[in-house]
Amino acid sequence: MKQFFLFSILCLWANIIIAQTSGTASSGAMGWRRVAYVAGSGGRSFGRVTVFTEGGDYQPIVTTIDWAHDWSSGAGIRVNSDSQTTQYWRAVRITDDGTNSYIEVNFATTINDVHLLLDNYGWRLATLYTGTLPAGGGTVRASANVARFGIEDKFIIRHNGNVGIGTASPQAKLAVNGAVLATEVKVKTDIAVPDYVFAPDYEVATLAEVEAYVKEHRHLPEIPSAADVEKDGLDLAKMNLLLLKKVEELTLHLIEKDKQLDDVHTRLNRLEEQNKSTDNQ
Repeated sequence: MKQFFLFSILCLWANIIIAQTSGTASSGAMGWRRVAYVAGSGGRSFGRVTVFTEGGDYQPIVTTIDWAHDWSSGAGIRVNSDSQTTQYWRAVRITDDGTNSYIEVNFATTINDVHLLLDNYGWRLATLYTGTLPAGGGTVRASANVARFGIEDKFIIRHNGNVGIGTASPQAKLAVNGAVLATEVKVKTDIAVPDYVFAPDYEVATLAEVEAYVKEHRHLPEIPSAADVEKDGLDLAKMNLLLLKKVEELTLHLIEKDKQLDDVHTRLNRLEEQNKSTDNQ
């Protein structure tokens, strides 16, 4: 029984050991370099390659690349990295030349000690390059920026925490290139809600002042111009509160105009009564 148990453990270790093929290479130069290839049959395959540095002259960094390549232009690529930085390589892609397909890495600097791991699972496994990595090329079928997690330009989580949907380079905590559908959107902001407009000492710009401003600038006071929105985008929280402020100011103007109309009606009624009184005399 003990012998059988030991044999089972050895078999398990053997499976773990042979589950990956390793290699060491040099990038040779900056730019796109091939790290693995699938020979023949149009490069049809799927699998996983890991690129990493062990330390020494280089900070330990690891990036895992999953890919799939079909007969023609059908291909997909995904990256995953638990490292906090990506200073040695920027992006990955899968290319082909009509016969073979290639997994390529865009190196940001020359690295003389690049370690490669090929997981021995998948279909039509790739072969790792060794020595000096050859330059990349061919037709690009899919690509992704190196990040904590990235699926081509469909979804990405950058090392700085920015999340992008439909964009490979999100410039905010969440950047969406496309329509957003939601059942509810709630924005929390530290911008003061403009209830101060109704304070007794708040001075509302006269309509004449607003007219003069609009004639000169072609937009309402405090509201960004079309050129500003085109350049900087639209801050929805700020814009909603600015619009609320304009509605409140407009409400004050309407209240004032209503009082003026009431006053006019009152005077007209008095004048009418005086005229009637005069006619009766």
